[in-house]
Amino acid sequence: MEKVTYILGAGFSAPLGLPVMRNFLIKSKDLYFSSPKEYAHFKSVFDVIEHLSVIKNYYDADLFNIEEILSIIEMDNFLMGKKIRRDFLKYISDVISFYTPQLKPYQGELPGNWYDFIFGDDKLLSYYGYFVANLFNLEIVVRKLQDYGRLVRQFIIRPCNLISTRYAIITLNYDVVLEEFCNFINNQYNNEDKISFNRETPPGDWTTPPLAKLHGSVDIDLIVPPTWAKGTTPRVTPIWKNAYQILRESNHIRFIGYSLPIADGYIKYLIKSAVVHAKHLKSIDVICLDPDGSVKTRYEDFIKFAYCRFANDSTYEYLMMLHDINKKKTHTIDQNLPYKMNVLEHVHETFMAKYS
Repeated sequence: MEKVTYILGAGFSAPLGLPVMRNFLIKSKDLYFSSPKEYAHFKSVFDVIEHLSVIKNYYDADLFNIEEILSIIEMDNFLMGKKIRRDFLKYISDVISFYTPQLKPYQGELPGNWYDFIFGDDKLLSYYGYFVANLFNLEIVVRKLQDYGRLVRQFIIRPCNLISTRYAIITLNYDVVLEEFCNFINNQYNNEDKISFNRETPPGDWTTPPLAKLHGSVDIDLIVPPTWAKGTTPRVTPIWKNAYQILRESNHIRFIGYSLPIADGYIKYLIKSAVVHAKHLKSIDVICLDPDGSVKTRYEDFIKFAYCRFANDSTYEYLMMLHDINKKKTHTIDQNLPYKMNVLEHVHETFMAKYS
C-alpha cells in the first residue's frame, strides 16, 4: 500500500478567490468597506497597520503583506511581554470565512451528464470535489428506483473495493474547503459510510485520510498568525506531531501551491526531522506557479533528493486534468457500473510527465 502526502500552500486555495499573504490586506479592506458596521473590528487592525508606516522612514517594509505586518507586531509584543490582540485573530478568521465559497447542490434533478454536476453547478468547485473524492478513493453507484410510478435515480457514494494508494493532507491554510466537500457528500447523497478526514489522532493505517492543519483552522477557533513565531502556540503541538508522523510514513510527498517562502524555515525543519525516520520515501514532486524562477531555485537549494520533479504550473490546471481524465477514464454508457474516482495516481503521473 503506497502512502502519498499532499502539502498544500496558499496557491492551492487561491483559484477559489481566497486571499494569500500578498493580497490579504487589500481583500480585507474590500470586505470592510462593503459593510463597515459588520466588520467594525477591522478598524483597530487597520489603525495598527497605519501606525507601522513609520518603519518605512528607516527600513524596507512591505506593509501590504499580512505576514510581514504580523511578524513585526509579534516581535514587538514578544519583547514587551504581550500577545497579538484578539482583534487580529478574528480579523484573519473573518476574512478567510468570507472568501471561502459556499457549496451549493445542483438545482433540480441531476441531468444525464450528472458527473459534471455531482458536486454542484460551479465548474471550478467541482474540480476540488473530484480531488477530495479521489483522496477518499470513492465510487458512485447509480440506482434506478420507482417512485410513485416514476423512474428516479439514486446516487450512492462509497469507498472503492480495490485501493492501492492512501492519502494524507498537510496544509498551511486556515480554510475548510476540503472539509466542506466531505459535509456536502454526506448531506447530499446516500453514502453508506460518512466520510471525514482524521484531524484528531495519529494517522494510523490511513484508512481515513489524515489531515494536519499546521496553522490551525477557522472552524475550531484556532488561528496561528503567519509569523516567525508560528511554532510557539501550544495548541498546535498535537497537530505538528501528527504531521511529523505522516511525513515519516510517506512514500511520496507532493507540494501544491506552496512557494517555500524564505520565512517558512520551520516547515523545512519539520520535513528534515521527519525524513530521518522515513523508511521508504520514493519521490518528491512540486507543483507551483513560478513566474521568475525563484520558487524552483528555493526548492533546488532545499531538496537534494534525486527523485524530485518540479512543475511550473497551477493548482487549477492540475485539478482540471484530474476532472477531465477521471471522466474520460471511468465513464461508461452502462451507468449500472460504478463511476470510480480513484485515478489520482494516473493523473498525477500524466501531469508530471509534461515536465520530465
